[in-house]
Amino acid sequence: MTSTHTNPATTDLQHIADNWPLLRELLAARTPATWPPAGRMADHQRDLDEANDADPIEQLNQLAALEWAERSDIAPGQRPVPLRVAVFDLLADLDAALLALADEIASAIQRPAFNTQFRSASPNDDVARSLALMGLKDQQDGRRWRFNMADRNGGTAAAWLADRMTTTGGPFAPMSIEQSARIDRVAAQARGRLDRVLGADGPTRTPLGQTCGCGGQLEMLTGPAAPVIRCTRCPEYAAFPGAVA
Repeated sequence: MTSTHTNPATTDLQHIADNWPLLRELLAARTPATWPPAGRMADHQRDLDEANDADPIEQLNQLAALEWAERSDIAPGQRPVPLRVAVFDLLADLDAALLALADEIASAIQRPAFNTQFRSASPNDDVARSLALMGLKDQQDGRRWRFNMADRNGGTAAAWLADRMTTTGGPFAPMSIEQSARIDRVAAQARGRLDRVLGADGPTRTPLGQTCGCGGQLEMLTGPAAPVIRCTRCPEYAAFPGAVA
């Protein structure tokens, strides 16, 4: 049974799970170069001039993007914060915190899978066959948290914890007030760190109307970290002049 009630922890955890692929994508991207690429400054300036002449709002967007690249009040140390360093630290910390929490909660509330190791009386033993199928279904229940799962990361842990906060039934005992409160605290802290890197609603995506060398469309990701331009098809990234990524 699924509950219609949502609480801040559920929202925080789902926000983390939804943005996890983007964090991994940003981390895996090749080291950004300065934007625009060498040899394309004239083309880039012409495109900006045309866009500015046609739409004053576009000019404001471009100026706002450059301001993002120069902000210096986010955190101590190198400014703007190097994007990939910030993402690496965030992924490592959220992995550790959320996986540890999921392991802890699962160890406390998840029932062990049904044991199917028994001897069948004959190939036609319908009861034994039904029990075996029941055990297999229980072991493969997608709601279970698996301590050796292949895709074991902070994103999957956040999604699993969000499910435990919103659904009942399955191979789980009800969570205690203390367990729910612990999830609330960890989820709020984790989202706070994510939002400082990507922004409260994730980075703003702005299509640039230009193409990469591979033919893919370019878009700008703007958030608290240094703005970057990326190709939507290949893992090419570029940083604004003055931004460190």
